[in-house]
Amino acid sequence: QVHRAVLSPAYGGPREVAVKIQRPSIESKLLGDVANLKAIAKTFRDNPQLALDYYTVFAELEQQLAEEFDFVAEAVAMDRIYQSLITAPDGTVRDLPLVVPRPVAGLVSRRVLVMDYLRGVPLSRARDEMLRRGVDPESP
Repeated sequence: QVHRAVLSPAYGGPREVAVKIQRPSIESKLLGDVANLKAIAKTFRDNPQLALDYYTVFAELEQQLAEEFDFVAEAVAMDRIYQSLITAPDGTVRDLPLVVPRPVAGLVSRRVLVMDYLRGVPLSRARDEMLRRGVDPESP
């Protein structure tokens, strides 16, 4: 779940932020479901009629999901992306033509991630918004 909030002056506010909160026990529930899928898929692993090895697919899904549940790792990745975008090939710092959300230092844990709040349009409405602004959605 993601919520919009305003930081208090004690945390550098007033500043609008997004607070991403992991639901209690969601990780164990979801990974338990994937473990069950792996167990079922293991029984069909050597079936020549199946085009895919679903056990391997679910094992990869399990690994990816485990990484997604760690908001500290997500914050580190956000910072890594930001740093790579602002660093020019010659090593100098450059201005960005886009806004990249940054995690708020000191307000990140494995289950809670506080980051910059970016106003925008949901992707489901992006095409309509582009047309409204006179931007051709098919342009490069």
